Amino acid sequence: MFKNQIVRLAGVSFRDAQPNIRQFGCAAIGTYALIREPDNPHDANAIQVSLGGVWFVGYVPSWLAKILAPMMDAGRTFIAEFVAGMKRPAESW
Repeated sequence: MFKNQIVRLAGVSFRDAQPNIRQFGCAAIGTYALIREPDNPHDANAIQVSLGGVWFVGYVPSWLAKILAPMMDAGRTFIAEFVAGMKRPAESW
């Protein structure tokens, strides 16, 4: 039903995202967890991207989180994977 979306992460300057990206930002890692943060004070649709639910690497961009958040709240799950050499985000859904 959904096609793959290639996007740049948002919020990579928060918390420990930069060291985690340097350590875990590679295709060999496999997949990353998408974790809803409905109580996030900055964005009620916030979706965190992390490795194993432990190592924070950023957030799903707000335009995409707005689409995915209601589906996740209804029980759907999504995953992310690292894509190297991205020039710019694809923003069509």
